[in-house]
This record gives sequence, C-alpha cells and structure tokens, in this order.
Amino acid sequence: MRKVIFTLIAFVGALGIIGAQNVSEHDMSMSLGKQTTFSVDIDGADEGMVKDVWKKYIKDYGKSKRNKKAKEYYVIGAKVPMIAGSNELDLYIKFEERVGHTTANLWIDTGGSFINSDEHPKAAQGAEEFLTEFYLVVKKKAISEEMKEQEKELNKLDKSLRKLEKKNTGYHKDIEKAKERIEKAEKNIEQNLKDQEDQRILIEQQKKIIEEVIQRLNNLGKQ
Repeated sequence: MRKVIFTLIAFVGALGIIGAQNVSEHDMSMSLGKQTTFSVDIDGADEGMVKDVWKKYIKDYGKSKRNKKAKEYYVIGAKVPMIAGSNELDLYIKFEERVGHTTANLWIDTGGSFINSDEHPKAAQGAEEFLTEFYLVVKKKAISEEMKEQEKELNKLDKSLRKLEKKNTGYHKDIEKAKERIEKAEKNIEQNLKDQEDQRILIEQQKKIIEEVIQRLNNLGKQ
C-alpha cells in the first residue's frame, strides 16, 4: 500500500513541475537523413505503451501514419499551435526501448528546414513543451498501469490474509471442540472410576456368594 501511495505522490509531483523532465536536442539519422531531433526518456514505459499513447495523443494535431521500413510514425500537415501557431508542420517520431525506459525522438519539419534551437528558438521551445506534455501523458498511463498492478498485488495479499484469518478461526474452533472433547473425556474418566469401584463391590459380593455356595456344597452329608 505504501508503494501505491508513493506512486500517486510522484505523479502529482510530475504534473506540478512540467519542466522537470529534460528534453535533449541533437542530430540523429531518420528517414530523411540526419536531422535535428528532440528526445525525451520515459522511464517505466515500454515501447508498446508509448506507441499506443502517441496514436491517441497526436489525434488532436493530425493523422498519424507509420513508416514500417524506417520504424517511424509521421504526421503530414500537423497543426501544433505551441510550436508553429497556425502553420502546418510535418512530424516524425521514433521510439527506442531500452532497459527500464523508452526514448521518444521527435523531428519537426517546417517544410524548408527541421526545427532547431539555433534557427528557431521559439519553435524549439514549443517543441520541448509539446514533447514534455506527451511525456506526462505517457507517465500518467504508466503510473495508472502500475497502480493496477499494485492493486492486484494488494488484492492478492488481502486474499491471503483472509485465508489466514479463516484458518485462524478454524483453529480456534478446533481448540473449542478439543476442549469439549477433553471435558467430556474427563467426565467419562470420573464416571469410569465410579463404575470400576461399583464393579469391584459387585465382584466382592459375587465372591462371597460363591464362597457361601461352596460352603453349602462342602457341608452336604456332614450332618
């Protein structure tokens, strides 16, 4: 349960500090050659999750298609106000899964050049905000999935606890039944001792009767 609470706190913190995740800018090869890309590492999310989120996220800006050969997704004529206002852009994005995280690499083509901070400082800042926003959407999804897993684990632990509690109740019932059997056995023992004593008395009485019969037998013909 502590891990679940910590996860929620971490996510709230991430929403409160949008610029906390660093977006890097560097040159990288893609389907149109070596161009400037904006990259962000998304920890706790595999490539499949990041792709699924991208397909939904990008719908507000344009129609995403896939370049299977280049392993890229692209949007032609995308409208992203925070980057280029009302102007159209061509977006290209590629995902690389690594140990514990997935990197999203975004290229933005204005039609004449690819956006970079040297030539397009304002657009580059918008690109960072756009990618950071996407990062937070993915993180929200990743944390939600982790929440589900943690809740499943909590349910398993609760179920195990209920089983243990049920066994504990059964053990107490066994003890009560055992106590009842012991109490009954003790009474039986007490009664048995009384019965033994009564039986001994009967045996002694029977012995006396036999002795009397023998005596009468022996006395026959002596008078």
